[in-house]
Amino acid sequence: MISANARADTIPTLPPPPLPACATSALFLDLDGTLVDFAERPDGVEVEPGLPPLLARLERHFDGALAPLSGRPLKEIDALLRRRGGAAGGSHGAEIRRADGVMLASTAHLAPELSRLETQARELATAVPGVLVETKPGGIALHYRGAPSAAGAVRDAADALLDAAGPGYMLQAGNHVIELKPAHSDKGAAVAALMATAPFAGRLPWVLGDDLTDEHAFEEAQRLGGVAIVVGPRRPSAASHALASPAAVRAWLSAVANACSSGAAA
Repeated sequence: MISANARADTIPTLPPPPLPACATSALFLDLDGTLVDFAERPDGVEVEPGLPPLLARLERHFDGALAPLSGRPLKEIDALLRRRGGAAGGSHGAEIRRADGVMLASTAHLAPELSRLETQARELATAVPGVLVETKPGGIALHYRGAPSAAGAVRDAADALLDAAGPGYMLQAGNHVIELKPAHSDKGAAVAALMATAPFAGRLPWVLGDDLTDEHAFEEAQRLGGVAIVVGPRRPSAASHALASPAAVRAWLSAVANACSSGAAA
């Protein structure tokens, strides 16, 4: 998944370059660890009050070519960012919504086999204090931010879930989380799908993300001639540029919005 060019001696350290123009660029933004800081529990994240209006302002400047990309379901993305529709990719690409609201991919409820596996996941998690089971449309996540020493036990539990789920699923590792998800959905596929639709088509994609789950999107952005920006200290990465933290991301996005307003390069 991470490009062979992403060696330890070529890790991204440069800040993002200026956008060539807001009218010819598209933004794809991860949520947890990129727009907002991590919390011990997914439902504990705090969204800076100025973030939703900033994203709405950017969405106007980019004529709708802005899409959050997250492992969270679309309904959670919309609730956290106070959005009413618009382009987005949820559940690691298992849910994809165009800017006009049309769904390109959707998993409206847990498949029957996942309902059964949810019970198994909760039984496995009871043996590991501090592990949180989260069910999503099409997936099950095992969070261990509250028990980082349990990484090995969580991986064993996730492997057991994968064995029971069968070949249609895979495991996606992330920041203190392992998720069972559909095998053919990822953020790169979400970028590719949205870039084939209005108003993204013909623009250069800029992808910001912090986690292993964002590497597919980084590689897809670069394949299309765009820019990939890794957030935080995780290395190596296929990204070409870096920002230090969600606070740095919000500051950069604010500068982009101001540049769009003035007509200057961001």
